[in-house]
Formats: sequence, structure tokens, C-alpha cells
Amino acid sequence: MGMGKRVVQERLAAMAVIESRVRTGHPSYGRIKEDLDMRLAGYAGEKKADFYMEEATLKDKPMVLKDVMVPAGGKRVQVDTLVLHPAFVLAVEVKNMTGELYFDEDTGQFYRIKNGVREGMRNPEDQLNRSIAATERFLASIELPVRVHGAIVLASYNGLIIQGPASKPIFPVDRLPGHIEKLEKENRAVLKRTDLQFIVDTLSLLSREKQDQYFKWYNLTDDDIDFGVRCPSCFKIGMERGHGKWICKKCNSDSADAHLATLQEYRVIYGEVVTSKILKDLMKLPNIYLANRLLQEKFSTINENKRNKQYRVKSDLSLLEPFIKHLLYRR
Repeated sequence: MGMGKRVVQERLAAMAVIESRVRTGHPSYGRIKEDLDMRLAGYAGEKKADFYMEEATLKDKPMVLKDVMVPAGGKRVQVDTLVLHPAFVLAVEVKNMTGELYFDEDTGQFYRIKNGVREGMRNPEDQLNRSIAATERFLASIELPVRVHGAIVLASYNGLIIQGPASKPIFPVDRLPGHIEKLEKENRAVLKRTDLQFIVDTLSLLSREKQDQYFKWYNLTDDDIDFGVRCPSCFKIGMERGHGKWICKKCNSDSADAHLATLQEYRVIYGEVVTSKILKDLMKLPNIYLANRLLQEKFSTINENKRNKQYRVKSDLSLLEPFIKHLLYRR
């Protein structure tokens, strides 16, 4: 199936970095941890849905977009998974929820009962309807007015639907391949390959995420962030620079390029511009010359100012995947 790999999302990476670098006594720490746990659960559920989607046997290959931002009247709506096929377009809302799940048709509310406790939550049907409406409007705006199908997929087998939504299908993740095969059978092809490619290209241009204001949201200052290089083996912060490599005093491993992943951590919360003075402080380096050398080896300069050179850290979230996997495993 035409699946790209689901990369770690910018927002998830930033939350993971902040949670691990803010002291646990900070007034916002509880909220940060809660937000991170929610995003980790979502990411784990989406990875599971990707795995099952690969099993669908189809005549025509679909294109699958993940964590895509669809423009919607000056704002953007995030769609977990968008399946683009000549015969159909499908928006998938993946939920990694446990407990007994109730969609109340009369009130439009959604709640779950877990361990005897009733808890109101955001309604996945509303989220899905928003995704569908935004995608349909977007497709019409690029002169491809087609109907968008939708489905809510439960990634956890411990989520039991007691009362389902009124208008949208909801099913466990292992039924996703069958649902996609059925959509191909029941709908005739209206989109050409070139149309699908045009949708992908246009959305990827619009999807570039702007820097989020984490410091404002969580009332953080630079002093709240624990600087230092993260060890790629034990994931603790505070590696020391030895002869041409980084040494972890906590697990005794060493690394030639641990600073590259740490620079990605810097980028997701501060932006892509870095100077050798910032790098010296960030990585607790003995001098600015070493900071300069590490930057010159790998990154291009933005300005020609000799005294205060700025370097651009290009996005490479694959460097943060081992750390995110470690957090998923730890949950």
C-alpha cells in the first residue's frame, strides 16, 4: 500500500523534550506530562492503524497522508490519516481509548466509564466531522469536489463501544483493512493519479508547522529548561565532551554525534536558528571554539556577520525517534 512512514510529529517531539527537561516541581509540570501522555497514546494508536492498513488488498494503490494539516477558514484542522484513492477519500480518526464508550446522540456528548468512573471527553465524531468538512472544502477549492468518507478507529482492544455514534462507522483497528477494501468495491474511480499527487503536493506545502509557543502556554522561561546533551543509550541528560566524543557518566557509553539529536531538541522548542554562544551554553561546552567547530561541520550559516554567526538547524525528526520509542516503551 502507498504508505509513507509515520514520522514523529513536531508537537509530540517538543512535548517529549520539554517534559524531560523541565524540573518535576515546576507548577506546569503536571499539565505538560498529561499533554505528553495524551500525544504518546495517540501516536501509538496511529502506528497500530498504519500496521493494519498495510494488510488491505486493493486493485488500485492509495496514497496515505499522516498527521496532515488541512486549511479551514484561516485555521487548520489536523487529520490523523487521510487515505487518497481513485475511488474514494477517507479521513480516519484514530482513538487509543480504554473503558466503556458512549456516544449520546441527543446531547452530542461523548463519555466513557472506566473503573466505575464516568468521564466526559471530546467527541471523536465531532472531530471526524470537522476533518471531513475541512477536507471537502479544501478539495472543492482546488476544483476536485468529491465526497469524503470518515471512520473512527479504536486502536485499543480495551475500548468497548456500548453506544455508537449516529452517523459514522466505528470499529476496532483490525477491521480497517476490510473497511478500505469495501470502499474500493462500492465506489467508482473519479480521481486520476495526477489528481491524487496534486492533493498531496498542495497539502504538504500548506502543512509546514509554525513554531508553537510552548513557553507562553506553560509559563516557562529558559531557566526552567535543563540544558545538556542527551545520551543516546540511556537517554539521560548531561553527557560530557571528551576527546572528540561525548561521554555519559551515568551509563559509561560514548557517542561521536549525540549533539545532533540534542540540536533537534533545541530546534523543536526554540526554532531553527542557533549561534555558537547558544550551543556552548546548551551543551555546556568548555569554549566557544569547539561550539563553532561542531556547527561548521554540519550546518550552513544564515548571515555573513563574522562576530555573531547564525546557523540553521534543518529539521530531522528521525534523530528523535529512538528517544520517543523509549518513552513509548516506558509507558
